[in-house]
Amino acid sequence: MLTSVLEAGVSVGAYPDLAGKRVLITGLDLGAGVDLARAFAEQGCRIALHTTGAGAETDAVLEMLSRSAAELQVYSEPLTDVESTVRFAQAAARAFGGLDAVVNLVRIDAGLVAADAAAPDIEGALARQMQNGCLLTRIAANRMRLTWSEGLILNVMMFAPPRSRSEAALLSIARAMLASMTRTEATQWADQAIRINAVAPSLEPQQAAPSLESEPDIAALALFLASPRGRELSGLVFETALAGSVQAPTP
Repeated sequence: MLTSVLEAGVSVGAYPDLAGKRVLITGLDLGAGVDLARAFAEQGCRIALHTTGAGAETDAVLEMLSRSAAELQVYSEPLTDVESTVRFAQAAARAFGGLDAVVNLVRIDAGLVAADAAAPDIEGALARQMQNGCLLTRIAANRMRLTWSEGLILNVMMFAPPRSRSEAALLSIARAMLASMTRTEATQWADQAIRINAVAPSLEPQQAAPSLESEPDIAALALFLASPRGRELSGLVFETALAGSVQAPTP
């Protein structure tokens, strides 16, 4: 069934089981996340949304989402440290009395890693950039456990196409760290019926595989994973080509 979704792209139809589900989406701005939020809104979900965007265009996006979502709550506090991230995550997890699905957009900026950094320093710099995604994953999973909610957490890594060998190496390390976190968290929460998956840029974008192109297709994948049809899938990293297409998952 997953293969058919990968091949069909966004043509996956409605998910009536998602109507009324409580969904948290973090990291939205005008450049990424809008199609993901719209996909869940159009299924009639109740959405808690974190965005640091501001202005008329952002207001228009929020107005569009509010017309189709069953309910929309918007948060804009900058998540600059552990304290602010934990405070936000706890508030968002309580917004609708619990959570059924979480999608975190995790941005990795190669420019924040010194070009001449030693391996431990590179891993430390990447870990700091992934810290919010890890915290949000654990707090959301714990909330699901406390409210006896079967749920999905999907972390989507955003990494600009590498412009050099050093940036390609950073992408490889970041992917490995994300895969390790995904497997560890998926194993930890498996007995609570909480599924942890991720999406990351592919190291080999030309690899032949059923693909989903663009963010709307990643949104279609997220809907599938959040639905009962994705109940058996956890601990996977779905690969995106550097241009944004999603390929078959790697365990």
